[in-house]
Amino acid sequence: MMWVLRKKKEEKRELLKYKARAVVCGNQQKRKALASGTEHTLETFAPAARSATFKLLCTVGCAANLRVRLFDVDSTYLQGEFKGDDGEVYVRPPPDERVFDDRGMPIVWKRFKPLYGEADAGRIWYLTAKKQLVTMQAFTQSEFDPCYFYKKYPDGHRVDLVLYVDDCWTADTGGAQADNDLRMFRERFKLTLQDKPKQLLRMNIGMGEDGGVKISASAYVEAKAETYFPM
Repeated sequence: MMWVLRKKKEEKRELLKYKARAVVCGNQQKRKALASGTEHTLETFAPAARSATFKLLCTVGCAANLRVRLFDVDSTYLQGEFKGDDGEVYVRPPPDERVFDDRGMPIVWKRFKPLYGEADAGRIWYLTAKKQLVTMQAFTQSEFDPCYFYKKYPDGHRVDLVLYVDDCWTADTGGAQADNDLRMFRERFKLTLQDKPKQLLRMNIGMGEDGGVKISASAYVEAKAETYFPM
């Protein structure tokens, strides 16, 4: 493991806060033989919502005057849940946390939650969220985009939900049933609501008073310029 320090900035590239996170070196992660004798296959693919899905939902939300909101999932990967066949993973502590046993051998840690940097952490989080939405709350998963979920209610109301790693974009027609489903999802996972979204998919989002949504990639372009053309 190692410590990763970074600066989180707002849509105008202004410093918002400093972040520190303990991550594992997923590039060194090895597959493990299970007790049954079969080799544990390390699946790392984790789908992310398509930008076309997000833009389409914005368009429909504006045209139909839907309630559009953005939720931030706090400590996303740590909220994933292992399945029985995920195997056991041990990690070396960060250099300043390493200890040794009586024989002088380094002690390793057994992880009980997916960690940032772990090769399959993103996939585990996605499967956990999908299980909650489809199995527990009866949402329907789109065949076009595996990160797009929707639910229709008998009274004509509906709620649409798009997952993109640690962001959750929703659009709904209101109603008690939609509020209850969103509340259940927020209670199941630690989410922070943004009534007026500002950023998603590295794009700036502006919510107009007339119900319109303005999308700009200026922050992404400026970040790339700072990386390749530092002042």
